[in-house]
Amino acid sequence: MRHLAVTWLILLNFILAGCVTPEIDQYAGEDIDANQGYNQFELLDSNNQSFNSSIVEGRVVIINFFLTNCHNACPIITSDLKLVEDYLYPEHEDNLTILSITVDPWRDGPEDLVDYMNYFNVSWTHLTTYEFVDGDFSKVEQIWSDFGITVVLTESENSTSIAGRGHTVYYDVEHTNGIVIIGKDGLQKVRWTEDNWNLDGVKSDLELILQE
Repeated sequence: MRHLAVTWLILLNFILAGCVTPEIDQYAGEDIDANQGYNQFELLDSNNQSFNSSIVEGRVVIINFFLTNCHNACPIITSDLKLVEDYLYPEHEDNLTILSITVDPWRDGPEDLVDYMNYFNVSWTHLTTYEFVDGDFSKVEQIWSDFGITVVLTESENSTSIAGRGHTVYYDVEHTNGIVIIGKDGLQKVRWTEDNWNLDGVKSDLELILQE
């Protein structure tokens, strides 16, 4: 009887220590908590046309957050997404969509998106907002919040900075970069950023999510 009590005590200690059946990450990237969706949104594409996120419902979606004036991680990730597209298309073209959403809508208008797309020779949808009225950023901020993206504007004295269409001062943008992959069920599955970026890992996660 005493032996049985000791056995249960040991088992209880393991449970309290979290040592029984540890949680295993499902994806190569950073797993996102289960059942985390996002609010439907409407933005402006590079053709100056309205884009509603309902268009991509039922598909696997790569949401890429970038800005056209980025000179470090954004160009690398954009170039790698082109390789991902070439790798998975045309086999998965009907089930996979890439969307790039700017984190600098104050500066990135539709014409800037066109220049960026042409430079990198990509054709997937790039999105910004309408020009701001009375400084109302709530819609785009909601999108960033839904996907765990932080955006901070800091005034810059750098002469190479450009005053934006919604700002009268020169500024720099600090932001969370990378991608969030959404499953066919509309839930966020995995996040890849500059800190853990690995093209083979991204491909592996996409292949797995496309099969779900």
